Amino acid sequence: MRKLLFAASMILTAATSANAALIKTKDPAAVCNNGQQAKFVLTESKSKDWFVLFEGGGVAMTPDQYSSRKKSWKKPVKHKNYGSKFNIVKDFKKKGFNVVVIPYCTSDLHQGSHVNVVAGKKVYFHGRKIVEDVFTQLDAKFKSSDKLIFAGYSAGAIGLGFNSDLIAQYKNSKVIADSFWLDKESRKVRMGWTKGPWIEISEFLFADNMPKHCKGHWSACFPQRSKFKSMKIKHVFPIWNIGDPYIKGDDVKVKKSIASDIKYYDAGFSIDAERLQVKGFEHWGHVITANKHYDQKFDGVSVKMLIENWLSGDGQTTLVKH
Repeated sequence: MRKLLFAASMILTAATSANAALIKTKDPAAVCNNGQQAKFVLTESKSKDWFVLFEGGGVAMTPDQYSSRKKSWKKPVKHKNYGSKFNIVKDFKKKGFNVVVIPYCTSDLHQGSHVNVVAGKKVYFHGRKIVEDVFTQLDAKFKSSDKLIFAGYSAGAIGLGFNSDLIAQYKNSKVIADSFWLDKESRKVRMGWTKGPWIEISEFLFADNMPKHCKGHWSACFPQRSKFKSMKIKHVFPIWNIGDPYIKGDDVKVKKSIASDIKYYDAGFSIDAERLQVKGFEHWGHVITANKHYDQKFDGVSVKMLIENWLSGDGQTTLVKH
C-alpha cells in the first residue's frame, strides 16, 4: 500500500511540474535590482483557469536596508520550480490551474520604475516594469480565462494594490491579499507618516514615480477596500491577522474595521493568534498562504477551505475571531 501511495504521489508531483518553465521578461527595462533581465515561472495546464502569485519578501526603504538584503533577493531566479513549495501554489496546481509565480527581485513592493544609486552603483527599482511585462506576455491568455486569481503575500500583497489597474483590465479578476491590508484605522495612521525620515524614504522607494493611478499619499495604493473599489475589483479575499506587526493604530478600531471589510466582501480571514493560542503563530500572524498555516484548521476551517468555498460560491467564506 505504501508503495502504491508513493507511486501516486510521484505521478502527481510529475504532473504538477512537467510543464513548468522559466520565462525571461522581454522589456529591456524589466530587470531585477542588479540590472539583469528578470524571469518568472509559468506552469501550464490544459485548463483555462489561471492563478498568479506576487511573491513577498520585505522592502528596502533606505540605502542601508537595501545593502542588508540578501544578494539572492536582488537577482533573477534560476529554477523553473521556484515557488512550487508555497502551499497556495501547490494547491492551485492540484486544482488544475495554470500557475504563474512572479519572483520578487526588486525590493520595491512590485511598484517601482526608477533607479537609485547605492554605494556608487545603480540599483534598479523596476518592479512595475516586470509586472507589466508579465501581463503583456500573458494578456491573451488572461483575457480568455474562465477563472483568474491574483494573489500575493506581504510585499506581494502590497503589489496587488499598486498593480490593481493592470488586474482591473480583466473583468473576471479575483484577488487574495495575504498579510497586508489597510483597514480604515491602519490607513489613517499611515497617512500621518509625512515628516522626518519619511521624506527620504518616499523618495528612495517611490521617487514620485508610482503608477499613474496612485495619487496622493503612497498608502492610498496599498491593498484596501477603497483602492479595489475605485478600480472596480469586486471579488477580494483579505487576510489580516491581529498580532501582525504591520497592523497600526487603536486595537479596538482596527478589529472593527477589519471585520467591516471582510463582511463587505463576504470573504476573508482574520484571527487573534495570541488570544487563540495558535502554536507557532503567537505575536506574529504574518503570512499564511505561503506556509503550513494555509492548510491548518482554525475553529474548524482552514484558509484553504474558505478560499475554495469563495471560488465555488458555496459554503463558509469568512472567519473573524478577534
